[in-house]
Amino acid sequence: MIQTDSGLRYEDKKIGTGSDATVGKSVAIHYTCWITGYGKNPLKIGETSRSDPFWFTIGDKLVIQGWDEAVRGMKVGGIREVIVPPHLAYGGEGLGKKVPPNSELITEIELLIIG
Repeated sequence: MIQTDSGLRYEDKKIGTGSDATVGKSVAIHYTCWITGYGKNPLKIGETSRSDPFWFTIGDKLVIQGWDEAVRGMKVGGIREVIVPPHLAYGGEGLGKKVPPNSELITEIELLIIG
């Protein structure tokens, strides 16, 4: 697993093709997200469908910092497993009842489209 200077860890499960996802580009992703700290197995907290992907623009700060960093450098068709530390996710505040404070996220991201 690769660890970035920010503490994000990731492993490419599949390398895609074409150009890299970079700051300013809109991307569509399929993701599955889990949180740790619930016994032996992580708890799934969210997932998209490939037919209704999640879109965002890299660098616009409209998603958690960990996701924004995680998709940079990916290519279409690539699949990346990402471990997002709390300070790059929802931090000490958490996200309501869904994500407790200081939760680490495990996310599998598939890059579907670079717009």
